[in-house]
Amino acid sequence: MRMDQNAQNQNNKRQKKKKTIAAVMAAMCGICVIGLFFLNTTDMTFDFDFGSGSSDTEVVQYVYDGKGVHRISLYDPDWESDIFENREWLDQNRWLTYVEGGMAITLVDEDYDAYGDTIVMFADYFDALMHGDAERLNGFYEDRYFESHDRWEAITMQKIYNIRVEYLTSGDIEDAELGTVTRYYYKVTYMIMENDGTFRDDVQSDAEKAQFYELMDTGPKVWITNVTNSYIVQ
Repeated sequence: MRMDQNAQNQNNKRQKKKKTIAAVMAAMCGICVIGLFFLNTTDMTFDFDFGSGSSDTEVVQYVYDGKGVHRISLYDPDWESDIFENREWLDQNRWLTYVEGGMAITLVDEDYDAYGDTIVMFADYFDALMHGDAERLNGFYEDRYFESHDRWEAITMQKIYNIRVEYLTSGDIEDAELGTVTRYYYKVTYMIMENDGTFRDDVQSDAEKAQFYELMDTGPKVWITNVTNSYIVQ
């Protein structure tokens, strides 16, 4: 009888242990379901006023792209101020640095013509961004670009600095829309002080995120036909 009672007690302990494990697993599953719900919720935007004597308000966005949660901090757009009166930005390196074959040269004399029409275009492109000219900005892109991207309706004056344009490759092709053109690929990096997202909302202030520009030179004009975050060697 005593052996039967001990066996019964052990069996009861095993049953309680199984119930405890089942309860823990159920709770963990519930937490995972709730977590996935929030991760897949878009437009999770929160405003924080840091109140340190500054009127700047930072907008913190959490973006879930299937791989993880990324935090992007953006400032409120300032439509009134003139960045060319902002001493902090003016003190930054606002020149364009051109890179080819491992050699880099900063074009402090603004002699862009010596480096070809594509570099002239890039200089004008960044000038339009610094002046907050959305109409002029849209004019650099070939129409088919806007088949998959929105046009910019308005942008603030972008405090862009540390501009680096690196030549990758080029070649003549027959384009269905533009005819015989020279296609170029460039790696482009720059930083935006106090980024407000009116031009780019995928990069934090003073951060660097490379983009790859596909350009097509028709002779009379250089068009931007595509901008990507990755590049496959041509």
